[in-house]
Amino acid sequence: MLLDEIITILSDSKGSLTDALLKTKVLLYQLGKKDLVSWVNSELSGYTRESDVPPYRIIGGEVRGHVVSIAWQQTNFLLPINHLKEPTRTNITEHRITMSIQSIEEAVEAFREKGTILRRNLPTEFCGLFKKVLLPGVEVNAAWCDISMIGVENVISEVRSRLLDFALELKDAIGADVPEKELPKKAQEVQAEKIFSTAIYNSGTVILGSTNIQVNNQQGDIEGLVQEIAKLGYQQSELEQLRHAVTSDRAEGRTPDVTEGATAKWFGKALKEAGKGVVKVGVDVAASVITKAIEHFATGG
Repeated sequence: MLLDEIITILSDSKGSLTDALLKTKVLLYQLGKKDLVSWVNSELSGYTRESDVPPYRIIGGEVRGHVVSIAWQQTNFLLPINHLKEPTRTNITEHRITMSIQSIEEAVEAFREKGTILRRNLPTEFCGLFKKVLLPGVEVNAAWCDISMIGVENVISEVRSRLLDFALELKDAIGADVPEKELPKKAQEVQAEKIFSTAIYNSGTVILGSTNIQVNNQQGDIEGLVQEIAKLGYQQSELEQLRHAVTSDRAEGRTPDVTEGATAKWFGKALKEAGKGVVKVGVDVAASVITKAIEHFATGG
């Protein structure tokens, strides 16, 4: 069974995460849940927009530079940053890893074998920011950020752990030895979308650019729900469709959910809009925010 193969690969620390992701993509198509493939594709191919990078791919680092004076020079000098304003300090010390998982795995392997690290060069105009607090006559010729390779390695651990959580929970829900032709029906019965969203997007805070979106609407507050979704950039007509969808589900005695009913249909359309790039965020961020907001509205989260 493909699901068992995925679990076996993920359970082995030496197993290829790229292979596991590829098999997961096939599995999601078998389940009839191709709308969930976006996160898998992003991890396989890399993120095209930095604003779509999930929190576990935001890595810190040390700012270093080539510093010279009339009497000496240091080619790998740890530059002072405490005097900088918070936005500037964050900008130069944090890096959003957009690379594919395979590239990350190769970078980690190179670090283990050769000590090679990832580095982000800073624009020349940043050099003047550090000169202000150095001794008179000291110049900063170049500056860069040495990205924490422990943090980079943690990206692999995060993706492996989240994917394994999904695979294990799904197997537990659908049971063993389910015929392939029955997988779509079984996936619908066990709400595979919810299992996926809980395992992969397991945070109530979503990163949009450099801003944290706090998903904190309250149970039963439909206006609060609409306001949370509006943050993503959906048009008023789409927000009204959401209002109608959750109202319709509740009128029929159904708990609004992204896996069934009118709310699920709206959710699918909303992700397609995100995929077209017509809202402020990508599919992954949209899926996470919407799922969490609807959960808060329906059950109190």
